[in-house]
Amino acid sequence: MYAPSLLEPAAEELRLADVVGAAGVARAARTLLGERFSSVTFMYVLMRAFEVEYTAARDASRWHEFHGGPRALSDADLEKLLAPWLSR
Repeated sequence: MYAPSLLEPAAEELRLADVVGAAGVARAARTLLGERFSSVTFMYVLMRAFEVEYTAARDASRWHEFHGGPRALSDADLEKLLAPWLSR
């Protein structure tokens, strides 16, 4: 786990980034976080950058590019899940 002070700059950059859609946000987070990118750090920067509720951020961490399986979210699922926060 990383200290919040290491993740705050990435959350701020993500908030200001010119990206389209939830999958774009997830891919931008991966780029910004580099080796620190994981489902947990993704949750953190989502909550900080876009004020995503914990349960939605937790569900977003099941995005298919983290891991597969029957409960993995497709890009379309991720878009639908995060639309209330990313459309503001």
